[in-house]
Amino acid sequence: MANVYKTSRGKIVDIDKIKLVNETAIAVGNMRVNARGDQLGAGAKITQSRNQIMDQVYAVPDADAGYSPNDPANYEERQNIMANNVKQLIDLADNLTVDIIPTTKTATATTPAARGSLADSIAKTTTVTQEPLPTPQQKTKSNGPSRI
Repeated sequence: MANVYKTSRGKIVDIDKIKLVNETAIAVGNMRVNARGDQLGAGAKITQSRNQIMDQVYAVPDADAGYSPNDPANYEERQNIMANNVKQLIDLADNLTVDIIPTTKTATATTPAARGSLADSIAKTTTVTQEPLPTPQQKTKSNGPSRI
């Protein structure tokens, strides 16, 4: 009775009962399934039940049949491959660092700054002058009539 609700008109609605009654209704979408999750074929006939599909998803392959990442031999092989890849990357980086070192001659390209860019506005220097706070008399002093 967890999913039993009472409407504003006093009627009782049992959500679980509604789900069970509409289990075989075709679900909206392009997956060709019903509300329960069964795969539907031509004529809305069930080709695979929800349980068969879940058994296929969670099936554990035979240890002799295929690859197991937890097998110690596969683990050692992956570690060796990774070590070789790291060594190749280090050798490549060592070769690239020789080419990256800049020569004494450097070319500077001048590009016009974009007008109104954020970087341009941040780079501008501004001077800020702080004036003393007005006294209470100056605050009450008006520049003109406050009321007509």
